Amino acid sequence: MQPDVQNPMSPTHAIEAPMKYVGFCDILGFSSAVLKDFDATVAVYQEFRSSVRQWPFPSRARVSVYSDSILVVGDELPPVLHTIIALQWAALLHDWVIRGGVAYGRYWEESEDGNLFVVSDALVRAVAIEKSIKVPAVAVSEDIPLGIEAWVPRFQHGIFKAPLLYFQGLTIVNPFNSYWFTSAKMRAKNLLDTHPDHKEKYEWFLSLAQAVERDDVLIPEFALARMLELGILQDRMQAKTNRASSPNAG
Repeated sequence: MQPDVQNPMSPTHAIEAPMKYVGFCDILGFSSAVLKDFDATVAVYQEFRSSVRQWPFPSRARVSVYSDSILVVGDELPPVLHTIIALQWAALLHDWVIRGGVAYGRYWEESEDGNLFVVSDALVRAVAIEKSIKVPAVAVSEDIPLGIEAWVPRFQHGIFKAPLLYFQGLTIVNPFNSYWFTSAKMRAKNLLDTHPDHKEKYEWFLSLAQAVERDDVLIPEFALARMLELGILQDRMQAKTNRASSPNAG
């Protein structure tokens, strides 16, 4: 029996599904909040929605919000990462934390009569990451190759400008910024005090904040070794030493 070339489900039909970076994020605690106080949760959610609408997200990443699930899709990794950084802060402003994953793969979508249909192996992998990591972070798939160029911003521009951090075996999207770091710590501490039954996830978040505050390296060993080999870090340390010894220093 010959395949039906007119049938879009036939294996001979070419499916246009370009490669995309896909981030899937879940707002932790949202479902229980809905069950506990529906009206109050909707009010806070409406504020969150307004924040998302007004936030200056990178133009090369598209954001879709479905209840407590957020989908971020882009052709390049940096815009997806920077969008998730902004989403993490928008959520924390409303005393929510986000857990999620970022993966790379084929992405097909179609919109018809107001309905959106999506099929993506990258989305399946991102959801699997979100379900597996157990901590309030957005982790990047190990299948995405990250060269040292992904980690150089950590030293060129400082830890708050680094889109990625490596912490306790996970490559995660940096949830912090120099503008909101102190506020983020305070909100996480308040959440820990308010929700002691979920102390593990808030203690993890605060331990990450402490590592950032100490200015820990927070990059993988392979990237650190390669930077040392190329002299990138030596140049940085020499410049730091020169500034410290300058007559105008201090």
